[in-house]
Amino acid sequence: MENDLRVQLEELKRRLELVEESIDPVDEVMLSIKARLRRKLEGGKLPKLDEEKAAKTLKALANPDRIRLLKMLSEGPTGFKEMKEALGVESPTVSHHLKLLTRTGMVRKGTVYEITPNGRLFLRLLEIITALGEVEE
Repeated sequence: MENDLRVQLEELKRRLELVEESIDPVDEVMLSIKARLRRKLEGGKLPKLDEEKAAKTLKALANPDRIRLLKMLSEGPTGFKEMKEALGVESPTVSHHLKLLTRTGMVRKGTVYEITPNGRLFLRLLEIITALGEVEE
């Protein structure tokens, strides 16, 4: 009987590995967020909304060039010069955009810039929002 359970457990592990291999990297981010939310919900509900933090996050996402930067970084770490050339804007503008994205935890600065899991999440949320329909001005 114990041997049967081991065989079943090994089969389940194998199946889980196959499922994990087939998960889209962006959906992997969503699964990570789901796990993080589950931990936060252990107290029974989400923490209260921090309006200031929410507004800063939305402000960071309220510019097409900042969204372009997130998309670019989602493809891999990128240097400042490459981002400046890709956007076709002046250095102070790129610095400003990166400062806002870094302050909100969407981008991390090292020797190059990288998108964080939160940045991937917000980029995915923007994809979902835009897929739901056009926004009227």
